[in-house]
Amino acid sequence: MISRRVRAASGILATLACLALCGTFATASAATGALPMATAPVINKVIGNGTPSSCTESALHGAMLTGGIITFNCGPDPVTIALTSTLRTCNTNTCKHPWQGGKPLTAMTLDGGGLVTLDGGGRVGIFYANSCEVTFGWLSSACQNDKTLLVTFKNITLKNGNATKGVPGKASVGGGGGGGAIAMRGNRLAVQNVTFINNKCITAHSDAGGGAIRVVGMTSTVSIKDSTFTGNHCANGGAISSLLAPVTVVNSSFTSNYATGSGASSGKGGNGGAFYFDGAGAKNVTISHSTFTGNTAPEGGPAVFYVSNDRKGSLTIVSTSMTNNTGQSFYTAPYKPIFFLGKKLTVTASTIN
Repeated sequence: MISRRVRAASGILATLACLALCGTFATASAATGALPMATAPVINKVIGNGTPSSCTESALHGAMLTGGIITFNCGPDPVTIALTSTLRTCNTNTCKHPWQGGKPLTAMTLDGGGLVTLDGGGRVGIFYANSCEVTFGWLSSACQNDKTLLVTFKNITLKNGNATKGVPGKASVGGGGGGGAIAMRGNRLAVQNVTFINNKCITAHSDAGGGAIRVVGMTSTVSIKDSTFTGNHCANGGAISSLLAPVTVVNSSFTSNYATGSGASSGKGGNGGAFYFDGAGAKNVTISHSTFTGNTAPEGGPAVFYVSNDRKGSLTIVSTSMTNNTGQSFYTAPYKPIFFLGKKLTVTASTIN
């Protein structure tokens, strides 16, 4: 599978490029794991002044680029912000490398207060972050392993995002890309009480995926809680795709998401109608107190597809319902909605049919 090639190549390329740019600083940072300067302060930011018209795409772009705790003041009623380009967050407060004066960011929290919808209009991805994107500032030669920045989305709706073509002028998050609503490589991600509707990415690819969320190469566990995924679709992982990133899903629902590819990993995808994982090492996935209903995949895992290439990773499913997930051409008996290849599959107090 592509994951082994991505992991090896990305680490080598990032190291060589950063060493070429920043010389002894990068060497010292990689060797010690320490940053040479303090992180940037976490700033509270508010979008809007009490009216819907004051909550603009431009203001949101400006606020998110350099992180902070971001909330909205758009009035008492629900508001939708239409996006014409993908929102993004840099790795430093100036989007420059630390040796150029940038201070590493530690937080970007976007809290919609239960009233805000971000709409990609079926044309653009909603959010992109990449610890190895050169124009965002690298923190060291080992950028692919960085976890300084915690990105949090909460109490918000993300819909109609389209990551089919990626973000113009920015590096792919890897493995063919994906993530119509959230596309991230490196750093950390937490999602709480977020609704994902009709987000999409490339329709056919061996490894690309994540109609709603694509996470790549994270060393810290991605946390997804109290969230809803409906009608999202991509080549693999109609709702969520993880490449080399551990994930925990709690109290979330997945309905009518679907994988659009075919031919499985040796062809053009079609794995993981709702959730897809491909990786190596002890990158575990845990799904608890969640529901998977009406998701489809023409190859493996209409509900969940999990492959650990070196058989060191495990999948745990607890108090979860998987019903009416269909389309699979192969599965892990006796669980037709699941395909698993790894160290250990544990299913506890769950309904799977």
